Amino acid sequence: MRILVTNDDGIRSEGIKTLAELLVKKGHKVTVVAPDGNRSAFSHSLSIYKKLTFLPQNISENFESYSLSGTPADCVKFAVHYFENEPFDMVCSGINSGNNLGSDTCYSGTVAAGLEANFFGIKSIAFSNVANCDFNFKVNAEAIDEIFDKLVEISDGGYVLNVNLPNEKHKGVKIVPLGVQKYTDEYQKNDDGTYMLTGYPICLEKGEYCDVEFSNKKYITVTPIIYDRTAKDIVNKYKDMEF
Repeated sequence: MRILVTNDDGIRSEGIKTLAELLVKKGHKVTVVAPDGNRSAFSHSLSIYKKLTFLPQNISENFESYSLSGTPADCVKFAVHYFENEPFDMVCSGINSGNNLGSDTCYSGTVAAGLEANFFGIKSIAFSNVANCDFNFKVNAEAIDEIFDKLVEISDGGYVLNVNLPNEKHKGVKIVPLGVQKYTDEYQKNDDGTYMLTGYPICLEKGEYCDVEFSNKKYITVTPIIYDRTAKDIVNKYKDMEF
């Protein structure tokens, strides 16, 4: 397959190089187009009123790589048009430094890149390492190598497969719905009068059948995500209401 690889951590991140090298090793033709710096939590934003700089990079001899001065969604949209004569069969995003579980997916540039691919009918997978630091991308690569062909088999251009990987050898794979990921959300005041969002995850009650629960149990979690956020039950309930 011809695969576009991107991320939200930036072109120089270890995770994106690890993922691209693995996909090349598996026999795929890989092109990397990634932000020129960290764009974490940029969600699905686009650079509508900003000029974009597109530059060749050399992060590996095994694949072409480019940086774009935009967001992860920009990278996918730009690459699809720029390489329109060599269309992509799949977009892979990651490996992200940090989890994209539950409600975090609303903020994730990693997941948004996959959703942007879906707008073009392209299959997509978003990979994330759930650790907070000391990321073991080698063990992630081993896990992806193990499950990638199955993921491709169940992938579709109508949704992104959101895959969260333990930072150690996994206990198995679970296809599960999104859960809820909450944080303490503390705004730290700096000496210069500015504020910075900090905080840490809040442990939720155990027992819910979701990605957060099984990720905590060291499983690889796979969640199909679509861009349509319509509350369809509510639409059906009130569709005949007269105003």
